[in-house]
Amino acid sequence: MYRYNSIHPPRSTNHQSGSAGARLAQSVAGRSHAARESCLNAQVVSVANVHVCTRKSAGQGVITKPSLVLSIVAVAKLLLSDQDESDLITRAEAIIWEHVERPSMVKLQSLLLIIHYHIQKGHFSRAYMFAGLAARGATALRLNYERPELNPIAQETRRRVLWALTFVDGQFSVGLPEYETIPHTIIYQQLPSSEDMFSGIPQAEAQLSLLGACVRISKIQKDTMRLTRQLALSEQPFAQLNGLVQEIQKDLWRLRAEVEISCGYSIWNPYEMKKSRWFPRYLQISTSWHQAHCDLYRLFLTGYPEAAPRVILDAIDIDVRDHAARQCHEHVTQVNRIISGLLHTSQLVLPHYIAICAYQATRLTLFLSCSPHVGLDLDMTDAVKKAHTAVAITQKYFSSPSTRELVLDLQRLVQVADTDPEKLYPELCPSPSLDQGVHRHNHLAIHSLVRQAHFVDEGYENLT
Repeated sequence: MYRYNSIHPPRSTNHQSGSAGARLAQSVAGRSHAARESCLNAQVVSVANVHVCTRKSAGQGVITKPSLVLSIVAVAKLLLSDQDESDLITRAEAIIWEHVERPSMVKLQSLLLIIHYHIQKGHFSRAYMFAGLAARGATALRLNYERPELNPIAQETRRRVLWALTFVDGQFSVGLPEYETIPHTIIYQQLPSSEDMFSGIPQAEAQLSLLGACVRISKIQKDTMRLTRQLALSEQPFAQLNGLVQEIQKDLWRLRAEVEISCGYSIWNPYEMKKSRWFPRYLQISTSWHQAHCDLYRLFLTGYPEAAPRVILDAIDIDVRDHAARQCHEHVTQVNRIISGLLHTSQLVLPHYIAICAYQATRLTLFLSCSPHVGLDLDMTDAVKKAHTAVAITQKYFSSPSTRELVLDLQRLVQVADTDPEKLYPELCPSPSLDQGVHRHNHLAIHSLVRQAHFVDEGYENLT
């Protein structure tokens, strides 16, 4: 579907940029077909932007825009050979800045790749500022609305650019509205179609695509995160909590049914699709579906950092809380099972969300095994063994700066579990403070790229 061998140098008045783009395009084209496919699949899974950044021209698959060819080749080389092509990214950025007041689809496609490049390199503050620019361009072009008068490829490209921006947005905001650039509340676009439909292969009827399923799960998880933050500020019982949780649970059940009908696989067993070129996406859907249950039911786990405040939990029936604990155990076990299978899988480029799942699953597994408030009678030795597996997975697959802090904290927790298990519960669940609710409401998760950007106002914050 994606043909790097069809990338031609841009027709540009800047001879130097065009020549560099041509040489690098030929370099990428010279690689094996398997390597190119691996690169492209990795991009689609991680931020869903290679497909939307692949400009097709009259069925020839020719990319002719300088900013796009420069950014796509730079990211491809970074993924395929870890070569730093920062000069190409700089040139692509310069082309966009030259006429920043005139946004276009090509510029947005280029920006998505530029953002991904900076995330991969650990330039989080720069990536975040470019994400804001891309969001402005998207709303200026009204990508959040359908354009039914356009041809199907143009419509689908608009959808994928817009939804790709929401994936990028989630890496920064993690449920905090003030850091969102493309909130779901302003989106009136359909979900992305299947890869076959986007390629022009007719389908009998519209079905939920793999990318569409990723979007749906992401939205459910974002809603759960917002509920968690809102509850953190509550100082009185909240009788509607169980009802809200059940509504979200129904959404997850409906999603599972649609995925298994439309995508043709069991959400409980993504490895049956191991030979598919889209296997990383199947893996992400299954892992995130189970993780969404953990995110939801951990609200009822007394003592857990992401649980509802004690004043709310004390008013909830003990049977409801016990059911939530069992749900957490059931689904975190599935997350651990799916992730552990990666130890016996050939090297893949996986979406960063798999690392987040490994981290969150380890925290929850250790908590369920050591908490005095959960009566599941779980084996601590088995929990520590699963934690070691998670560490091995993160070390095997994730070396990007975006997951570095997460991996280090995971290793720290495992070390505590190995050397001094008595200290594990206090490490997982620090003693509450008077302003804990406000802190939890405003707290940025360890994997938030805004948190890792460390923004500082050098002009005023350092004044004495």
